[in-house]
Amino acid sequence: MKLQYFELDRPYVENQQRIEEIMDSATLTYEEARVEDYRQNWKDRRKAFIYESKCMTSMVERLFNPVMTQDCWKIIVECVDTISNPAIKNLLGAYTVQVLFDFSSYETLSPLDQKKILLDALLKGARRVFQELSIPCSLIEDVVNEIEKNDYENSWEWKRKKIQSTIYSIQVEHQLDKVDLFWKIGHKGKSIHQLIQSCPPHEMDYGAKLGKLEAKGNFLCLLDKQNEIVSKLELETIAE
Repeated sequence: MKLQYFELDRPYVENQQRIEEIMDSATLTYEEARVEDYRQNWKDRRKAFIYESKCMTSMVERLFNPVMTQDCWKIIVECVDTISNPAIKNLLGAYTVQVLFDFSSYETLSPLDQKKILLDALLKGARRVFQELSIPCSLIEDVVNEIEKNDYENSWEWKRKKIQSTIYSIQVEHQLDKVDLFWKIGHKGKSIHQLIQSCPPHEMDYGAKLGKLEAKGNFLCLLDKQNEIVSKLELETIAE
């Protein structure tokens, strides 16, 4: 089994007072009210944090060389105010570990400092799992060092195509709150960027847009995973 995926999570924190209020107002059992509390008060916060953190976790996944393990394919780091379970849990190959995380402070920081805090939390959790599995921590530390050298900027080229003397490529710029997809056109020593669209910062969203780069007549098209056109460039116009 290959370890190649990493995730930061914000697990549900039970609020007994709020749950009891829901029980009284809706005549629900404790467990039913607990589910309703999660839906009303936690689900969106959890999703927002996971999406934000993808800026760093996806960069780690892109730079990390997968490691063969006996039974681990993913590490989930739960960011919590209080450690409720210090043990490392193996949930069907997803090793889960808790690390302390100050959300109040995090939410006041600049985007750059938020990226630093997210990466630090991931590193702390990953180190614990690596030690548990006897994997050299240098493998994840080298990735973190590379991200620091790149100033935490998760920007990369998805695919390129050369047509005559012009190079066309799709560039991905992954921020905390969005992913921007760009055309980059290089011609006669000059290059221009053209925004294609902005997507939610999760692979399920922007990844669906990245299917194929294909020439069709006088156009170069970005096709999605369903072979639908996301964007197209008229080659003759660009070449001029």
